[in-house]
Amino acid sequence: MIKNKLPAIRVPFVWALVAATGFVGMSGVALAQAMGEGFEPDSSALQDVEVRAQRPNDLQQRRFSNASKTVVGREEIQKYGDTSLEDVLRRQPGVTVPSGGGNPRLRGMAEGYTQILIDGQPAGRGFTIDSIQPEQVERLEIIRVPTAETGGQAVAGSLNIITREGQARGRKDLSLGLSLGERDLQGFRLGLTQQGAWLGDESMVSATVFGRRQDSRSEQSLRFTSGANSLATSGQASQTRSQQERLGLSLRGQASWNLANQSSFSVRPMVFAVKGDTQSLRQIEGWQGSDPLSFASPYLQDEAHQRFHYAVGRVLLLHKWNLNSQFRLETGLTGSAFEFKRDEEALAQTVGQTSSARQTDANTTERGLLLSSKLKRAFNEDEQTFGLELEQTLREEEDRRAVNGVFFNTGLGNELDTDQTRWAVYGQWDFNPSPQWAFLAGLRQESIRTRLQTLPSLPRQNHESQQTSPSLSLVHRPTEDPGLLYRASLSHAYKRARARDLSSLPSLSTSFDLNTANSPDAADSVGNPNLRPEQSLGLDLSFEKTPVPNSLLSAGVFWKQIKDVQRRQTQLETVSWSTVPRWVNRPRNLGEADLLGLELEARGPARLWAQWLGLGPETSAKPEGRAGGRGGSGLEFRASLSRYWSRLQSLDGPDNRLPGQPAWQLKLGFDARPSKSKLRYGASLGYTKAARHQTEPQAWVEADDDLSLEAYGLYSFDRNRRLRLTVQDLARWPSESSNLRVFDEGSRLETARRPGGLRASLRYELGF
Repeated sequence: MIKNKLPAIRVPFVWALVAATGFVGMSGVALAQAMGEGFEPDSSALQDVEVRAQRPNDLQQRRFSNASKTVVGREEIQKYGDTSLEDVLRRQPGVTVPSGGGNPRLRGMAEGYTQILIDGQPAGRGFTIDSIQPEQVERLEIIRVPTAETGGQAVAGSLNIITREGQARGRKDLSLGLSLGERDLQGFRLGLTQQGAWLGDESMVSATVFGRRQDSRSEQSLRFTSGANSLATSGQASQTRSQQERLGLSLRGQASWNLANQSSFSVRPMVFAVKGDTQSLRQIEGWQGSDPLSFASPYLQDEAHQRFHYAVGRVLLLHKWNLNSQFRLETGLTGSAFEFKRDEEALAQTVGQTSSARQTDANTTERGLLLSSKLKRAFNEDEQTFGLELEQTLREEEDRRAVNGVFFNTGLGNELDTDQTRWAVYGQWDFNPSPQWAFLAGLRQESIRTRLQTLPSLPRQNHESQQTSPSLSLVHRPTEDPGLLYRASLSHAYKRARARDLSSLPSLSTSFDLNTANSPDAADSVGNPNLRPEQSLGLDLSFEKTPVPNSLLSAGVFWKQIKDVQRRQTQLETVSWSTVPRWVNRPRNLGEADLLGLELEARGPARLWAQWLGLGPETSAKPEGRAGGRGGSGLEFRASLSRYWSRLQSLDGPDNRLPGQPAWQLKLGFDARPSKSKLRYGASLGYTKAARHQTEPQAWVEADDDLSLEAYGLYSFDRNRRLRLTVQDLARWPSESSNLRVFDEGSRLETARRPGGLRASLRYELGF
């Protein structure tokens, strides 16, 4: 079990946070006084800004934002009755959700390039998107271009999750959902949301209990050629059957109090915990010779039992203080913690009836404290923001592995303690000189210091980096066409390395003894203390057209140049932990990469689509104001197409793309709300064209195309009672991926295949 080595937050750091809060607050007061303003409560300008953010619908919020973003509101989140935010985001343009799970990715880029925010605050590296339930979310903001306020660690963009606010009006919403699917998929969800003034002036609490059980299977094959395994040709095929069980609890609350001088104080806690159990049986058949099928024979059986639990807690204390008619100070203190523990016991049976027992214990804990303070000045249609962020994160990782009771990697890279301090200052100006022109300019300075401790006997490793991130956006709305909009953005962003990628101690392969030469496909893993952050320069150009209210035509192109691209590579090295050269896999900086993307989107009522296709009369466009309501009834269609190109200059060949980037994505959907009917229904189709990409000079990864089709039906008995039926994966293909590595003496091809499966869920919703 992991030892509690994490020290408490240091007293000097706490004093620094307190001092910073006071400094920003006193600066706001001094600035207000210097401008000759008193402290009489008059928040008309600030209230005007808040009205703009609340009243417009999703498309109007997108249109009147000077930052390029897509807004997914509460109605859209509820529409399909999704049980996770992953399912909600899978339908959005330019968003990729990995089929095997993980956080969403923007603009076809891999993990780590998309920044996740919760209520505008960084979610942290331990956060996963399934930690927040759809019932707890007010809206999603997909921000394509980094700004000074949202942060510079957003090469692909940011996903801002805005949680639901408390209400003074009392209301309860209860939902009960049951799901079934192929291969004995069973699940349930019970959710309760209560709003009212039972705690503070406005409050809300949302609780969801869920469980899932599923039997699954997968197939895998390995092929070696020309001496890679001391055989002319050899290989193996395996089938894995597993039974998975998950039980989880998600809680989120919010309470706010209205204070003097139109200020407010709110508390926003969140807890997510899940416990899982997986039992799997892997049966392997081995062969050798030119015809592997004719030589197939039982070779190995691997039976494993894995238990894990994951828990994350987060609380935000937020104070909003209206200094006068123009100035508002917001100060937030966020504490977060998460813990992940996994233990696995496995027994492998060989041909000779010999067995080997494996044991794995992996534990990770993290504690974080973030202070953010921002001073906003609102006047007319303009807004200036000055902010400060101070953050400290303490993290401990431990990975213990044993074979037949003998532990590997002890005293090397199986333990890692990380102490990371980050501070940032920024300024941003939202400038609207006329109804036709708008500017968003910002500058952000960020410093990160990372201290690593691998062994108590070794000194700490210190790494420091400084980042300056300017950003500029321009918006033009022509007078002659009120429904037309042009955007242009130029921005800088970066991607820092994970702490483990900076560690100099290795994690050894268990397939070979320490002083024995290993193979490239069983390499030791180690970090790179000299690894530099990636730097990105991005240019975005787009136009948006609103032919009629609640419609959109959009076309955009973006270009990014990324320097010091980080990529893990395997090379033969002379190492300090072995007497013989070893194959080592470590992250390296591989030079520059260029990324080009095209994004097209259209949505609107059926009559407008008929006009676009030349099948109906012309529909007159009407100017759309800043305020608006929900979309009308009838039939609405939506479509989006995203096309991506990339090139890593240090690799030669046609497949030197950025890892995990698809070639293109197509998403189609419709929603029908027949007049005077209690029934609403719709469907969504997504197709992703995968692309083979080169990971190393002699290594490639390839995945199958992905096709998904889902449909929903919603029947409203009255205002408070509704029944939803959702069917997912109506046409999902089996997923297959392959990994090819070519060596001087041969090659290794690994192929994995997972069959698709139909899912259906029925959900009853009651409000009272």
